Amino acid sequence: MRRHRKVVWSEGMFIAPQHFQQQERYNHHYLEQYIALTQGGQRYGLSTLEIDQHRLQIGKIAVTQCRGLFPDGTYFESTRELLLDVKQGALEKTVYLALPMKIEGENEYGLREENKRYLKETVNLFDASDSGQNSVETTVAEPNVRLLLEGDEMTGMTIIPIAKILESRESGQLVLDQSFIPACLQYGASSLLRERVKELLVLTQTRANSVVQRIGAGQNRKSEQSLMREYLWLQTLNRWLPWLHLTANNTELSLDEFYDGLVRFSSELASFKPSVAEAPDLLVRDDLQHVLGKLFTRLRDQLSMVQSDNVVEFAWDTKLFERRRLLRTSVKDIHLMENRRFVLAVESSIGTSALAQIFPTACTLCGLGQVAELVRNGLSGISLNVLPVAPNELKPRADICYVEIDTRHIYWQEIKEKREALAIHVDSRIPDLHLQLYVLG
Repeated sequence: MRRHRKVVWSEGMFIAPQHFQQQERYNHHYLEQYIALTQGGQRYGLSTLEIDQHRLQIGKIAVTQCRGLFPDGTYFESTRELLLDVKQGALEKTVYLALPMKIEGENEYGLREENKRYLKETVNLFDASDSGQNSVETTVAEPNVRLLLEGDEMTGMTIIPIAKILESRESGQLVLDQSFIPACLQYGASSLLRERVKELLVLTQTRANSVVQRIGAGQNRKSEQSLMREYLWLQTLNRWLPWLHLTANNTELSLDEFYDGLVRFSSELASFKPSVAEAPDLLVRDDLQHVLGKLFTRLRDQLSMVQSDNVVEFAWDTKLFERRRLLRTSVKDIHLMENRRFVLAVESSIGTSALAQIFPTACTLCGLGQVAELVRNGLSGISLNVLPVAPNELKPRADICYVEIDTRHIYWQEIKEKREALAIHVDSRIPDLHLQLYVLG
């Protein structure tokens, strides 16, 4: 801690370079700790990173621009090109930005070829308040950032992972891992994260549009209770769409805020599975590929979740109705609808009271292959039960009689086994018939 204590300036003291260096260390440490305490924890990583893709063809990693914070709190901004030659045959190697660490009692300043913490350079400084523009030759320094490959000597270095080499081909070309995410301060430092946010925005917009269409299509036949799930989906998606729009256009958003938003979005979507949200992984900046990769995969799965409609309507083929009083329809995947209810909505000019009394005995419901035999012999088909009120899933109408099909009947089990089309014969006691089949649940 002595290294970071404040200098006591007093009158008459002999001032040496060490005093200013100690004051600089104090100021740097004070600022670093203040930010860590007020923003919560140590933060490091990149805010800007540009890698020359053309140099990869000749076996070189070239960083043309980078900016950020090293794990020891050192700010750096490099506009000079950083170059790393990669030997042929390199496999699964991580590339790092590296900087020598502070070592008390050692010289931290040197020339480019020296392995020092700061790189010295001579420049001319001008007096901004002097019209004569007299200059003074001064030695200045910047962090001596360099590139290192996994396996190189890194003792005494503070490092940031920026890329991963999958292989170095015989031609010398380097193949980078496109799924690798460098340690970031701001999510925009990673081109992969920028693309993932855009994909997530498109997925969310597509899902929201789909939900709106489902609500519009079901308003005339579904009850408010049945549509509630759709409205909850739309409410959740509409709450997060503005955040995704703003995030996609603000690449300087901090990685912590970015991660927090995605975790909250995923937790809300978990409600529709339904399931309790998983405890989020800790945001480890040296392993963002694992943490964020898993999170984006989960979000894609949640937004692509196949949502079975709790009200499905099937149309009847009426071609044979005028001549034979026969209606036919085919229910796709009927063998998979074990726990769903099948309800007929019957409308006729004789009224609902008469329909409730007559309809169960005036019609024969069975598989298409046996309807002719049952009607010819006057045999009954699958049992039909008149419902006193409309099912909760359907929007109630006073002029419609609701009848539930007995799916435990032996004829229904045969239909499921054979995956056969449904047929219903309705005798002439029911005029002006309008019939709809709904699958509920």
